[in-house]
Amino acid sequence: MADDLNSLCRDFASIKADRSNWESWWQQIAERVLPAQAQFTIRDAEGEKRSERIFTGKPIIDCERFAAVLEDLLTPRTQLWHALAPEDDEIAEDQAVKEYLERLNKAVYSQRYRPAANYASQKQQGYASIGAFGNSAMFIDERVGGGLRYRQCHLSEVYWKESHEGRVDTVFREFDLEKRQAEARAAEEGWQLPKQITECADPYKKFTFLHVTRPNAERVASRRDFRGMPFSSHYLVPEFKATCKVGGYWSWPWAIGRYHLGVREMYARSPAMAAWGAILTLNEEKKTVLRAGQKEVDPPVLLQEDGLLDAFNMRSGALNYGAVSSDGTPLAIPFKGGANVPLGLELMQLEQMEIEESFLVSIFKILAEHPQMTATQVLEITQQKATLLAPTMGRMQSEDLGPQLEREIDLMSRDSRFGWILDEMPDALRDAGGAYKIEYRSPLARAMRSQDGVAIMRTFEALPAAASIDQDAALVIDVPASLRELAEINGVPAKLMRDKKTVEAMKAKRAEDEQAMQAASMAPEMSQAALNAAKAEQLRATA
Repeated sequence: MADDLNSLCRDFASIKADRSNWESWWQQIAERVLPAQAQFTIRDAEGEKRSERIFTGKPIIDCERFAAVLEDLLTPRTQLWHALAPEDDEIAEDQAVKEYLERLNKAVYSQRYRPAANYASQKQQGYASIGAFGNSAMFIDERVGGGLRYRQCHLSEVYWKESHEGRVDTVFREFDLEKRQAEARAAEEGWQLPKQITECADPYKKFTFLHVTRPNAERVASRRDFRGMPFSSHYLVPEFKATCKVGGYWSWPWAIGRYHLGVREMYARSPAMAAWGAILTLNEEKKTVLRAGQKEVDPPVLLQEDGLLDAFNMRSGALNYGAVSSDGTPLAIPFKGGANVPLGLELMQLEQMEIEESFLVSIFKILAEHPQMTATQVLEITQQKATLLAPTMGRMQSEDLGPQLEREIDLMSRDSRFGWILDEMPDALRDAGGAYKIEYRSPLARAMRSQDGVAIMRTFEALPAAASIDQDAALVIDVPASLRELAEINGVPAKLMRDKKTVEAMKAKRAEDEQAMQAASMAPEMSQAALNAAKAEQLRATA
């Protein structure tokens, strides 16, 4: 155990030293883009002012908008943005499997967005961290008897290493707890605190802890305790060379978000880094324009010589005797520097546009500024933006949202309250090893399919002209199937869509009604024909 502790502390010291360049840059970015998180190289006391270097709030506002854009594109809290499907395509149409996975999917969603889970606010913090620093780290755990819980950890606390596949598989988290917090955690999770903490008289004194999560190199697969788990967990107090708890996880508990990875870099680069030159320039330009504007509004006063106007008063409405010569020449005149404030504002606008592009603010501005666009034009613009965002957002889905969903399902399947997850698994899915895949249905995922929507819309637009030339042209396209596909692309809620069985029943009912109406319309003619036939038969009998 001592060897593990010393080895882990040495590893942590090494990766902490390797990240010094990043932390210096993150500190500078935070001071101008996300002041509330400027805690990398400087640890201020709570409530300290962190806005002395900020002359423009544009980067701060755009970072907040970026976080809102990511949430709306990837994880909108008002939509079921993911679905589950069997990994084996042969059972994809099995109705029992489909119903089971749909129920499981909805159960995960409902647990995630419980108020006690606090997912939405934590995820929002993560998106803001990605906008400023390019990285986020969310820890997914469970409260004993209380369901899932999420914690977005500040980047200054979290350090990681990658596997040979380029995926984060080792995470070190350094964090502080007050004595009373550590004791509460110990009681809940079975920690063994060192005596230096338990014997401390101050309940609010803070101590530094280290949590290490990594692959379990000594795993014994047959064991059902932490020694058989794929990932090991160590809680340490490096200051006192103490181990609080050794455990493990059956599934990876971290959801790591990374925006844009550079070559041979483990930490990603952010929109703020892409616009860093514009952010610094805009800040200096705003400072210069403010100074120039202040001089224009309240200019310096030029005096002939020192002491000439001892009682000179600059207040509004003041009377200054002796401020003019006997011939009316002013002895004190305002300085006119000729500052070109409009040009300064124009230059600032150029930098603001670059910052907006980096933070994706332009995605929604286009739609807001051109509400008269047709549905086809909207789909085309959305598809173009999705094409640009797909590589970056695809990485976030695979590294962040995918592991998150797998972790949630694993925790729920081990919770006695959700025993049905294992008990009611259909045999077909069980025989396939319970393997499933994630299908993303977020607005971004739909936007990536918008090219199909554009093709459908254009075909509908061309259909009347084609049908006017040859009426058989209308038979080429399956209109109901095309409309169903277009509705799915546009994100029409499933509850508003009639299933195929209902549609077929409605078509059959309509056919029956048409036949009944046709029969009713023909009844008078048939009755008259029958009457005429009866009369003819009577005449023949009389003859």
